[in-house]
Amino acid sequence: MTTAPATTGRPATATERQFWFAERIAPGSPAWRVLSAVRIDGTVDRALLTEAAGRVVARHPALHSVFTPAGGDLRCAPVAPLVPPLTDLPPGADFDTAAARLARTALLDIAAGRHVVLGLSPDGDAAPGATLYVLTHHLVHDGLSHEVFTADLAAAYARAAAGAPEPAPAPPAPPRPPDPVAEAELTAYWRTALSGVPDLPGADDGPTQRELAEAGPVGHPVAFPDGAAAAAKAAGRALACPPIAVLLTAYAQALHDLSRADDFCIGTPVSSRTPDQTAAIGCLLTTLPVRVRRPADPGACTRVWEAFADGLLHMDLPQDRLIGAVRGRPGRRLPLYQALFAYESWPRPVHDAGPVRLRTVPVVPLGAQAEIQFQLGELPGNRLAGVLQAPAGGLWSERLPALADAVRRRLAELTAVATTTSASKSATTSTTDDRGSR
Repeated sequence: MTTAPATTGRPATATERQFWFAERIAPGSPAWRVLSAVRIDGTVDRALLTEAAGRVVARHPALHSVFTPAGGDLRCAPVAPLVPPLTDLPPGADFDTAAARLARTALLDIAAGRHVVLGLSPDGDAAPGATLYVLTHHLVHDGLSHEVFTADLAAAYARAAAGAPEPAPAPPAPPRPPDPVAEAELTAYWRTALSGVPDLPGADDGPTQRELAEAGPVGHPVAFPDGAAAAAKAAGRALACPPIAVLLTAYAQALHDLSRADDFCIGTPVSSRTPDQTAAIGCLLTTLPVRVRRPADPGACTRVWEAFADGLLHMDLPQDRLIGAVRGRPGRRLPLYQALFAYESWPRPVHDAGPVRLRTVPVVPLGAQAEIQFQLGELPGNRLAGVLQAPAGGLWSERLPALADAVRRRLAELTAVATTTSASKSATTSTTDDRGSR
């Protein structure tokens, strides 16, 4: 096993610390792993694909680093890169089949700096093509990292096919140490913003993070009518907020409908990438606790957006310090929020890889990181598709169909009200203009 000396490397980020400790709470849990999918159009050369993946791993320090406790801190240091193992999957293997084969594989070994395992499934028909499944650990990978990985894999595949060398990787951007004055101000903000926030109604004695991670997830797809993404964008314009606020409000209202909660938090992952990290791979995100108040009352979308926007302005407080500063009562449940909402709206371009073409494919989480979680993605053609997940046997596992119906209904109501409001404002403006011209 390859390890790094305890005194080398940089301090781990708060998100890296979170997933490093999570792995020790529930070792090997799929909840801490990410299974991504890459669609490959064209005839795949297996040897070139393996070489290209090895080049990508070597290019990104996060994909060949180890994490070592040292002096009461956790440090991250790169080790010699390892070429990812490539497992052959059955032709036409879907996501569930790939997950069953790869998610608990011992080939993924974060202690040795082996953070990438590949599975290749050729198409089942006569047309050339395949799906590449990429298993990583959340410790070193987030959703945008998958886009970076795919783009770099395409470029590396083309260079390998042409016999060209790989350019030198850009030096990593080390995380900035927190400023004590700024940290004190951020801590004061979050103590005020989250003062007295109750948990989402549920079992007071659990589940713990370990119980969530060890329970198999139950999933329920959430289908939306065509044009739902366009309707959410139009509603956002009418309400002076981005579409994520409209979608998050619909989810919050649906949770209220089933739980009658009027004050609670929803954890929302947001990117913490700086401009010099746009092409980096790593778990470069934080989870904002968005406080939801009176979700069934008028103006809910505005209140949700204000809480979200204020959180973005104060997102630099490390997550573990935020929890330590704000958590006001002991308990076995997750602190601050028991519900998660993840929204993926980035483009998924086609990458030319010489003789083949690559693009990412939306996927779902492998495990539960909250008592209830909703992953929603925007697809081409202004479409929305999502999945609700909860740990098997938990409070929400039997309520997912009802929650999905409530999300769709609430989103339809929000977009209808916003459209009516916008039309009313336009009519008022037109009348005023007409009167002024007389």
